[in-house]
Formats: sequence, C-alpha cells, structure tokens
Amino acid sequence: MTDIRVPVDGADPSVERNLVDQLEGPYPGTVRRVVVPLATGGAAAVDWTSRHPVLTVVLRRDLVEETVRVTVTVDPGGADERVLPSVVFAPWSAAGASVPAYAPDSADEPLVAPFSVTVTAERAVDAAAATAVTGAALTALIELAVVEGNLGRLLYLVSHEKHRLRRAAREVHAYRTLAHARRDALDRIGADVGVARFVDELVHEPASGDVYARRLAPPAREPDGAYAHRLGLYRRFLLPTPGAVRRLLNGPGADTEPNAGLFADLPGGARFTLREDDDRFAVAIRLVAAGDPQHRTNFLAQLRRDRLVLPANTPPNNTTHAGRALPSGRLAEITALRASLRQSYAFDNAHALAPPLATALDRAGRVCRALGSTLVWQVTRAQDDAGGSRYELGLGVDVGWPTPAQATDLRNRVLDTGRTVTADRTAEALIAAARAAGVPTVASDGEVAWLWRVCGVQTTHRISTTRMYLSHLPTRGLAVTAPTAATVGADVAVEAQFHAPGDPGGNALLLAGLAAAATAWTGTGEPAWSPLTDAAARTRWAGVPTRPAGQPVDEVLAAAGLPAVRDPAPVVAALNRLPDELVETIELPAALASALIAGQPAAADRLARLVGLLRDRHLAAALPLVDSGNRVLLVCSVIGLPQAGVNLAERRATGFRWYTVGLGGGTADVKAVGARTTLRPTHAGLVAVVALSYVRTGLTDPYEFRVELPDGVALTLAQYERLMNTLTRVCPLGVEINTFGIRRDHVDLDADGDAEPLRPAVARTFRTFQQRRHRGVYDQL
Repeated sequence: MTDIRVPVDGADPSVERNLVDQLEGPYPGTVRRVVVPLATGGAAAVDWTSRHPVLTVVLRRDLVEETVRVTVTVDPGGADERVLPSVVFAPWSAAGASVPAYAPDSADEPLVAPFSVTVTAERAVDAAAATAVTGAALTALIELAVVEGNLGRLLYLVSHEKHRLRRAAREVHAYRTLAHARRDALDRIGADVGVARFVDELVHEPASGDVYARRLAPPAREPDGAYAHRLGLYRRFLLPTPGAVRRLLNGPGADTEPNAGLFADLPGGARFTLREDDDRFAVAIRLVAAGDPQHRTNFLAQLRRDRLVLPANTPPNNTTHAGRALPSGRLAEITALRASLRQSYAFDNAHALAPPLATALDRAGRVCRALGSTLVWQVTRAQDDAGGSRYELGLGVDVGWPTPAQATDLRNRVLDTGRTVTADRTAEALIAAARAAGVPTVASDGEVAWLWRVCGVQTTHRISTTRMYLSHLPTRGLAVTAPTAATVGADVAVEAQFHAPGDPGGNALLLAGLAAAATAWTGTGEPAWSPLTDAAARTRWAGVPTRPAGQPVDEVLAAAGLPAVRDPAPVVAALNRLPDELVETIELPAALASALIAGQPAAADRLARLVGLLRDRHLAAALPLVDSGNRVLLVCSVIGLPQAGVNLAERRATGFRWYTVGLGGGTADVKAVGARTTLRPTHAGLVAVVALSYVRTGLTDPYEFRVELPDGVALTLAQYERLMNTLTRVCPLGVEINTFGIRRDHVDLDADGDAEPLRPAVARTFRTFQQRRHRGVYDQL
C-alpha cells in the first residue's frame, strides 16, 4: 500500500502530549494528561478525583478510506448511565488525532469524582455497512485520555483544529496517488496522461455481429475503480522488455500461481503466455551471369582456388591450399581440419566445401569419434558448378543415410551416461548439449537430425531414399531455379520452391500438413479422401458446374467457415494462375460429399472438424468446389486462394522475398515477392540471386511475439479492450504483437461464458484509452 503518512509532528503524533511536554516558564507540570487503560471489552475507569477533566478518544493508527465511530457510555449499568453522542473520525484522520467525548460539568465544583465508562466502536468504508471493532482490535484502534485543568482545556481547544488540518493534508496527499484518488482528483490524473473517463460502454449486437460503443444515460459515467484500473497502465515507468510485459499482464509469481496483475479478474486467475519462438528464414542463392557466361565460370574457379576447403589429400588439393596467401597458423588449422574431416567422411578428390560447412561437418565427425563410433559418412556430392542453388557455392553436401543399426548405435552411445569421457572438450560439450536437448527415437528421426543440428548443420533434408542434403544454412528444402546466364536487358524467369522430403516434389509444408491431417482424419474413423494430381485437379476444376443460389450445401459450407462458389469460372481462372506446388486438391469421401450437398447438419460438423485439422497443420486456405455427380473438391493451399483468401490462418503460411547481389560489376532488377519472379540484368557481370523465404509452422515470426491464454478462458469485452490497450502501451517500435488466437478463441461477445470468434471487421472495435492531446483540448480530457 502507498505510504501516505505526513510526519508533521515527528515521531510522536499525539498533539496534546506534545503541547503538554513543550510548556515552558512557570507552566511545566501545570497540565496533567493521563492515558486511561482500556480493556478489550471496552471498559475503562477514571479511578481518581480529577480537576476540570476532559475525556478524549485518541486514534492509535492512521485511517485510510474508513470512518470510525466511537460511542462512550458513562456509568454503565449505574443510576446515572448516559450514552453520549458518538465521536466520529473521518477518513484520513492521523494517528494521535483526538476528539472530546466527555466533559463533566465543573463550573460549580472543579473536582470530579471517579467514574467509569464503556466504549464501543465500529468502522465503515465508503457506503458499505459498518462493522463492530472489538477485542484487541479495539484497543489497537483507540485509546482514552484525560486532560485536566483549565489550562489543559484551553490547550486542547487551541490545538483542536490541527487535527483537521493534518487529516486534510493526508487526504490531499492521498488523492494525488492513483490508488486513492477519487472523482475530480482521478479525472485530473487522467488528464495528465491523456486518458479520459468513459461516458459510454461497449456492447455487442448479436444480429449484426457488430461491437460498438453506446453512450451511458447521463449522469452515469465510468466508476472510479474501473477508471483507476485503466489509468494504472500509464502511471508507471515501463520498459517493454519480455519480463516487464509478463509482470504487467500476470503480476508477480510463478506461472502456476494465479494472475495477480492487471488481469487478476480473469476466470480462474488465468495467466497470459508470451511466445517468442521464431520460425527461421530459409535462404537459397543462385548465380546468374549477366551477359558473358564466362563471368560465372571465372568466379567459381576463383572460389575453389581461394575459398573452399578441399578435404581430399591429393597433390592438386594440397597445392591449392598451400598457394593461398594465408598466415602459416591459419594454413595449419585448415590442414588439420581437412585431416579431421577425412577421418569421418569419405570424399572424392574433387569435392569442395564452404569453410563454415566444413567446420560444422567436422564437429559431427568428432562427436561420432568421441562416442566410439567408427561410422564414416559417404559424401556423394559437394560443390558442383552445375548443381544449382544448393551446390554451386559449396553450401551443401549430399551424404548417405545411416542404416537403422547405425542410427540406433549412435543414439544408444549418446544416451550412455556411463561412457568414458574423451579429451575432446568440444565434442564432449556437444554430446552434453544433444543429450539435454533430447534425442528422438530412430523411428522418428532416421537421418539423426539431432546430431547434425547440435553441431551447426541447420538443414537435414531427405532428397531420396538413400541420400540426404546437409547445409549449415537454413534451407528447409528450398531451391532456386534460374538459368546460369541471361542477356543484359532481357527478362528471365526465376522460381523458388520448398521441396518436400524426397524431392523434387510439391511444397514441403503443404504436403506435410495434408499428410498429417489425413492421418488424424482417418484416425477418428473417417474414410480417407482422395488426393488429385495437379493435372487431374485442373481438369476437374474446369468441369465444376455453375450452381443457383440457396442450395442447402451453401449453409453447410458457411457453418464450416468456408465460402460457397456458385460461379466457378472466375475462381477457376484465378486458380490456374497459382503455382502448382502451392496448391493441392483433394476429393472428399463420397458419403460425406453427398451429405454435404444434402445440407445435413451432421455433415457440417464433420466438415468443420476437417477444416480444423487443416488449420492445426498450418495450412493457410481451403476452397470447396461442388462438382457434378454429388462430388465435392477441396482446394488447399499455403497461400491465399481466390474467394477464400487466407481463411484458415491469419496469414499465408509461406512467402518469398528476392534480392540480388552484384558481383564483378553485374547488376540486375528483380521483382521482390512471389514464388515466381522475373530477373532483368542491367549491367554485365555476375549476379547472385537470393531467395529469402519463410514457412510458418505455428511459431512466431521474427520481430513478433504472441499473446496466448489457456484453452477455455474467455475475456469479456471490457477485458479484451483493456488487453488491447495494454498491448498497445507495451508494443516496442518495430515489433508486432500477434493476438490472432486471442481474437479467435478467447473473446466472449454475448456474455454466455463461451468465446465466439471475433470477426476481422470488428477485431479493432475497442476504445483507445490514451488520446493525443492538442492545444486547447486539455481540459476536455
């Protein structure tokens, strides 16, 4: 709690006691102030004959937003029993404040005989019902004191206003804090940070699905508590680091503890999760000679002569390395690297590798040797002038698959914690890292990707049943197709493709997603669908008939979140312009298709479940086509589809970005995006065509983080609005906050406790808390 004490009286807050203690001249000792013991039951006795006494009730602690009412009864149970008017301590009264409760009439007789009293007290906060204060709480809250003598009475009178001043000072000080400010004080804090009090409320219109702000009937407006809660976003120093954002959303504590932050009012104390595990970009490079093809030939020859590592121990290779203008120490390191590579890999005389790839491969070889394995990897392809984007720069090699026995042996050896540790510290560190990261079974990782990954080989791509492609660059099967030479000023076609394992083939993500969805679909007892080849699919698209409006199948498709295509001609024309590898078509099982066309509700549920499986496998779009003969086609893609757009995810699942790097004076223009693009050389020389691509597999993009909630947690519109404003407040420049999952699965629009998908059209229909302030409008905030 905010410390709002104002220490105006030093360590002892009692005003009367301070006045008595500070009397000077002939007055010290002339005023007597005695504290009367108060029992926990409320009984007290002034057991001496006092002179002109005043009985006061004194606070023993500071009050905050509470009112304390004390009632004193004189001579309880006696013949002169009297209940005196109550003594009231207003909110923010300070410790030491006192109010006179009883002043016996001493005008004729200054001496007053001993008397007894009983005390009762109650406290109340705002408009809540008062509660009695009893027992130890009573004696901790108040005490009784008697001030005697005319001078004592006079001192009390002249000092009484000081109690009120101290209370007012404490109240003013408290109202400057967000925790205690109310009414106009809260509005002034809001004006300071540019956040106005709401005079409207968010409502959802079920008929239209819209969310809008409805003005409250005057004089109603946003309550102080809710307003202060919103202002809390802006009344603190906030550096939007991941830790600070987590603390803001969830408050302190472990992930297993209830939310204690700005969203402590979530059902079950749910906590938010921040995801920052990015999908990595894939890269591929293709060399294109602009003009004379000799530019490319010369560059590759120089590359082999001056840069690449030639592992084979042959006189030509040794001569090449010895002729490089490098320090002797570096030459010795390369010689040692070549020798080490030859212990674990079988190279041909002409094989060459990029130095980073050679180093990564050598780490894997040293790990195998440290594990005691005698496995020698057969390299079947390395740098190849005619090998295309994967091989021409020496950025990848092909090696044979390990046999199941070899893979099992490696796995068993790395998991053997009793093995003898070798002197190769690098290899031992990599073994420990692999063990910590987890070693999958041979059935799920036959190419032992766990070994390559921990050693720096980021790509393990299966290219046939016997060979796999390894590279230290992340490629994920990406390859660029382009001619090796192009005429200056002439356009040439360039294409990038994510090949599925066992390439050449279709898009890796699309095929893998469909295969996983098919397994999950049939695993629930559903009949399998039929995949179509690209040629067969285009033939079937062309035969899809035009349908009239109002057929039952349209409602079923809409219930599953899919568009209804009644005029297929323009859609098919647009589909035919898409790259084959980015689109796959399946034919739904006959029984399901017939039920869909008949408009059966159960079929809609089955189709919705199928769409959910495709979404979960990171496909971006699905487009149904109702064919003749009670057949239904489903076109699936990792990019947006005509009339469907990106209806399974918030964004397309894959994309490409193109760059060119001029070498030897060569330059070229290239269209920046798309799987297929056009390259136009503008100056003679050599051009490196670079394709940078991504595949969304459920992880976040670079410069993005995702906010998630546990399944089943639903936000009210007010909580959703608060969350969006909070994320706006903490969003660093250049970083995107992905709230797609929140908007899709965690907003309760109709207050029934269950979340409904928030349509994109209303996803940003929330009130912005903080407004820009302009000259002349400050007072309106």
